[in-house]
Amino acid sequence: MSLIRFIKEKNINIIFSIALLIVINIYLISINSFNGRASDLIYLDFIIIAIYLIWIYTTYFNWKKKYYDLYKSILDKNDISIEDIKESSLEEEIIYKVIDNKDKKYDFKTKEYDEKLSDMEEYISKWVHEIKLPITALNIISEDIEDYTVASSVKNETEKINFLVNSIIYGSRATVASEDIFIKEENLGNIVKKSIKNNSFFLIKNKIEVVTSNLNYNIYSDGKWIIYVIDQLINNAIKYSKEKGKIEFYAEDNREYIKLCIKDNGIGIEKEDIERIFNKGFTGSNGRNKVYKSTGMGLYFTKKVLNKLEHEISVESIKGEYTLFNIYFYKISDYLKVTKM
Repeated sequence: MSLIRFIKEKNINIIFSIALLIVINIYLISINSFNGRASDLIYLDFIIIAIYLIWIYTTYFNWKKKYYDLYKSILDKNDISIEDIKESSLEEEIIYKVIDNKDKKYDFKTKEYDEKLSDMEEYISKWVHEIKLPITALNIISEDIEDYTVASSVKNETEKINFLVNSIIYGSRATVASEDIFIKEENLGNIVKKSIKNNSFFLIKNKIEVVTSNLNYNIYSDGKWIIYVIDQLINNAIKYSKEKGKIEFYAEDNREYIKLCIKDNGIGIEKEDIERIFNKGFTGSNGRNKVYKSTGMGLYFTKKVLNKLEHEISVESIKGEYTLFNIYFYKISDYLKVTKM
């Protein structure tokens, strides 16, 4: 919004004003109004030009003042609403109408998208409910199979299906989880126990030692979603475990938060992969290994859920030694500060 740009936009006005001044000068000279006193004519021209320059600068200042905030918001890539437009000039009225039309189209598209998303979530919920019945039936059937190897295989596959089905329903809800979040006081130890129980079959089958300590803390969160998060981390620990696998659960009390630590002694994560493990679809060197199957979505949804809950997660790992996930639950006063940000 420089003066040069303003002058360029007003070039026709300036050219017309100069032309008019020249015509007036020619006319005054032709009728000999100043009787040969050219200095008087020059003095008059100087006064007219000075007044015109003052008018140009005043117009530029008002122009800049009128559009400066709007222009700066555009440069800073901030949202502009119709409330920011005063609509006192034709230009502002045009801007107002453009933004208003865009907002209406955006609102319509957003509503349409939300309806489709809601329909899809409802369909998935019904599908999960229906698929749970045959899964339960398969579990019952597996208990009646006399051949232990076959029974164990059937049980193993049905538990895998059950885990994947739960991942689908929670993954679909993670995109609109704000409507399905109920923050209240929860006991961290009870949450961890429920998650361990959910994964007990695979923990026992893979001979994973589970160690829990110092978990008797109350946190503010949605227990259902935290169980989903811990399920994902346990599943990852099992998937990338070594012989004599071990998962440790313990908590640390900080002045501002309770930190849940989930540590396994598995194959670890490559140093260059740590910063990207929560990216959508990222599998890393471990996921590309033919031994370990990975979609790269589990940790992505884990991070997404924790973001909606206003919790933080960090990861530490040394390749071939361990992986440690830390989940931070803010205490009530600090949690309220965080959620208001």
